[in-house]
Amino acid sequence: MFLADDFNCVLETSDSTGQKHFNRALPSLVNGLDLHDVWDAASTNNGYTHYASKTALRLDRIYVTKPLRTRKTGVETIATAFTDHFAVVVRINN
Repeated sequence: MFLADDFNCVLETSDSTGQKHFNRALPSLVNGLDLHDVWDAASTNNGYTHYASKTALRLDRIYVTKPLRTRKTGVETIATAFTDHFAVVVRINN
């Protein structure tokens, strides 16, 4: 399973440099489906996907099942011209 969306909320205080928008439904969904975040918590890149005048937030998230998570070889954000969000690109080994 692969779940990706602009969830418009954060899970951790480190997901935002400004106001935090928490929602209890997202962790319930992720835990209930036993999904795993593709972003590495130890990464030096914070994974922010939306930037506003004084804040940066990690709103766009990708969750996968454990078998897909173990096949992940990389994840990065890329600026795009057609939206105010960064794209999240995940590389998975065949």
